[in-house]
Amino acid sequence: MKPPPWRYVAAAVALFGLIVLFLASQHSDSSEPGNVVPSTTNSHARTDILDDIYNTTLGFEKILAVSLPERTDRRDGLILATAVSDIEFDFVDGVHGDTVMDKTLPPGNHGHLPNSSIGSWRAHLNAVAEVVHKNYTSALIMEDDADWDVRLKPLLRDFALSYNALARIPNATTLDYDSLPLVQPPSTSPYGDDWDLLWLGHCGMHLPFHGLAFHHNDTSVPEAKHLRSWDINEISPLVTYPPHTRVVMRQAEMPVCSLVYAISQRGARKLLYSLSLQKLDSPYDVMLRAWCEGADGKEAQLCPGVLPQLFDHYRRAGSKTVDSDISEPNEEVREKEETLNIRWSVRLNMEKLLRGERDYDNQYPDTL
Repeated sequence: MKPPPWRYVAAAVALFGLIVLFLASQHSDSSEPGNVVPSTTNSHARTDILDDIYNTTLGFEKILAVSLPERTDRRDGLILATAVSDIEFDFVDGVHGDTVMDKTLPPGNHGHLPNSSIGSWRAHLNAVAEVVHKNYTSALIMEDDADWDVRLKPLLRDFALSYNALARIPNATTLDYDSLPLVQPPSTSPYGDDWDLLWLGHCGMHLPFHGLAFHHNDTSVPEAKHLRSWDINEISPLVTYPPHTRVVMRQAEMPVCSLVYAISQRGARKLLYSLSLQKLDSPYDVMLRAWCEGADGKEAQLCPGVLPQLFDHYRRAGSKTVDSDISEPNEEVREKEETLNIRWSVRLNMEKLLRGERDYDNQYPDTL
């Protein structure tokens, strides 16, 4: 006996509803900071792999923060920023370059590097070595002055969706975040199944000509006139695009600074071999870029990037000498605290976050 026709209609309607719900779930709402509860997200009941980004390690197996033990100011600031953001991490002790034995340095022209650069190189590689030794599937490595938007987790989800689409469509020149094609979801990491390093926090990078996913009307992005790189006078490459545009790229181009990056287990093994044992001739971030790009005839690695960056350096008010333990001392005075390129900064909104308030301060309001 055949089922009555209405059953087929009901089944079709139900299936259509499930498809609509799935597609709607793939785009996060990061339009306003008030839509996000930074410190009370419970992701453990979710089954979608993308929702792993909402857990306490942002979808990575581990988060490691490189920090000199004596910089208690930086450690306390990072502890607070991660606490109000529902993020868990472990410290990896920073290293003073004068404690690194010459016999441990790999070949290369490194005599011109100051002790501070040697120490930074070794501290970052200690973090990478821990990823390899503990066999973490992936890890986020950050420096202790990192800052981010109060909506970090939805923004990372947007990044993951964009990169996974770019990775699944290798011949794509440009994609639009609001109309990303349906592709196979990742199975091993919410950020995709094929990457070595995700360059998420930096001091600036270029835009390549292909392999780009544009997220327009991302209100976490300041107007282009406010965007800055390591060269404070450089005009952002996003100035020619509509306001509030963020771009995810299949391969980062000319990134500067190793403030925050994620590494896969595969990438960590290759990175440790190359930068710890094969060659040392430049500061760590410069060598990291060369490793990604495949300099000197080496194999290029898969290193997606994002612009503007999702993490940037927090700078407190007062003497700029405290900004860096690597660069030369700077006796200039900063009148007020700041974090470049981040509109609703966690650190600049710390008092409000601690009080449970939601009317966050925007350090880059739109021009009226």
